[in-house]
Amino acid sequence: MLRQITMDIMNIENNPHIRTTCPTCSPHAPQSHEVLKRRGGNSGRGDGGSRNSGDLLVRCTECGTTHTITVEPTRTTEIRIIVSKDEDSERYMIELPLDHEVYVEDELLVDDPSADEVHLVEVTSIESNTKRVESEVAGEIETIWARAIDEVTVKITIHDRTRTESERLRVYGDKEFVVGGIEEIGRKRVKITRIKTYRDGFQKYAGDVVLAKDVKRAYGERESEHRIMPHTKENATRGGQDRYRRRR
Repeated sequence: MLRQITMDIMNIENNPHIRTTCPTCSPHAPQSHEVLKRRGGNSGRGDGGSRNSGDLLVRCTECGTTHTITVEPTRTTEIRIIVSKDEDSERYMIELPLDHEVYVEDELLVDDPSADEVHLVEVTSIESNTKRVESEVAGEIETIWARAIDEVTVKITIHDRTRTESERLRVYGDKEFVVGGIEEIGRKRVKITRIKTYRDGFQKYAGDVVLAKDVKRAYGERESEHRIMPHTKENATRGGQDRYRRRR
């Protein structure tokens, strides 16, 4: 339970709520509490540093009971993280609790002080003791490799009858690409026929949906500029009348 408290208040100024037991209504199970006041504590940074220790005056959001809890310091470490953005790579530092376990494919938030921005990235590789591993606690990690996924460049191969060309789309990572869907690329209308993903191979069935951050390459066919009329009862009737006129 203490770990849960510690993790929840690492950014107490931005999210002044924690989960802890309430002596009145929930003495054995964590309950949401509003942080009213912080007493004592310190804020350290870097390897072996600590932050957010001290006492907290909290109020239970369920029954309104006000009480004090003691929070142990969270020991943190700074880790080098190399983030790839298309063909470029940038080096940053990320601060994590010493006992926080990082996995390949985890998503992390990385501060970019030079641009005053925060990037969402996906972990692609972890180095610990000069070896690449699938997971490791932060205190044992030397370097994290990741790719930016807040904005991504999606490569699309387009077949246009006798020729094939490649396009790139810069989009948000949560944009959906759908097999069978139409994408407007410049003046081209492209029907997506299959999508190659980073982890799950090809998605090729109509209606399959892949987020842009997971697309390694999409494939499509250029649609004719002449739109095909939808097959409806009204259009079918109109088509029959046209054929009748031509026979006459």
